[in-house]
Amino acid sequence: MSFNKLSNQKKYKKTDELAKKVGNKGIHNAFTDLCEFKGSLFCCYREAKNHVSRDGVIRILCLDFLGNAIFDNAISVANTDLRDPKLSVTPDGELLLIAYARLTTSNNRTVSSNNVNWISQNGKSWSAIRYFADQGWWLWRLNWLDGLAYGFAYNRKANAIHLYKGNPRRSFHLHQAKVLSLAQHHLGYPNESDLLFHNKTAYALIRRDADSYSAQLGTSSFPYKRWQWLDLNIYIGGPVMIHLKNHIALVAGRILQNNKLVTGLMSLDLLNGRLTLITVLPSARDNSYPDLVLKNNRLYISYYSSHLDNKSSVYLAELDIDC
Repeated sequence: MSFNKLSNQKKYKKTDELAKKVGNKGIHNAFTDLCEFKGSLFCCYREAKNHVSRDGVIRILCLDFLGNAIFDNAISVANTDLRDPKLSVTPDGELLLIAYARLTTSNNRTVSSNNVNWISQNGKSWSAIRYFADQGWWLWRLNWLDGLAYGFAYNRKANAIHLYKGNPRRSFHLHQAKVLSLAQHHLGYPNESDLLFHNKTAYALIRRDADSYSAQLGTSSFPYKRWQWLDLNIYIGGPVMIHLKNHIALVAGRILQNNKLVTGLMSLDLLNGRLTLITVLPSARDNSYPDLVLKNNRLYISYYSSHLDNKSSVYLAELDIDC
């Protein structure tokens, strides 16, 4: 893995030296997501005994913009490990929660895996569970455009990602198969992803865990059937990105620095793939899986880390951003 393109960035100033711990009720608290909903921050994450235990539940925090808890609740499903929850606000103004549900045996063997979702009007009470997309294809995250949700799903055995499209509460189907794959692109094990739309152009950020382990930046025009890929030459785990201005995005994820895996915040030039390091968040050992909310030149970052007390906990960081 090469990090020659990741240079330092002095443009943004860090205002908080330490991130605030907001979630550590469980033994293992990890895999966060964050969104703004009805004037508050909503943060979700997996709470369990360890990284891959059968008792994974989703903890949902409602926070003010200082990171103080207003309320919290949890969602669980019997005999099921609920993994990597993600939040988004639908075009109807409701809060949508998705996760990957791993049905298990009593000794933690996987019986089946399904994409699931719930809907809420207030973040406190949630609908019944609903299954969507294809079984065995892990839908990582949803992004909305013109009333429709788009998202990539991956399958390890297939060494590929598919693009899905629709409404997860109604009709949600495969839009384009194998937009990135080992067979067609000679790039192994594409998996975790994020997607943003700017001026109707779609940009994709894809983690990979094979051969060079280098993340890929994808670009596609409507109707998002054909994609061009650019190798970013660095590893990014749990990638997330949001549009900042013009052709610049903010990117966060797990990166390698000084031979250690940490949670980094970067700027990304969507035209040429140039990544520039803004800051490394307080993080060590088991860490990362961030999400970003930008509001009034303030960037809010949820992530988890094990740098304190040797326990994985969820943190909220706040930075000044020059928009």
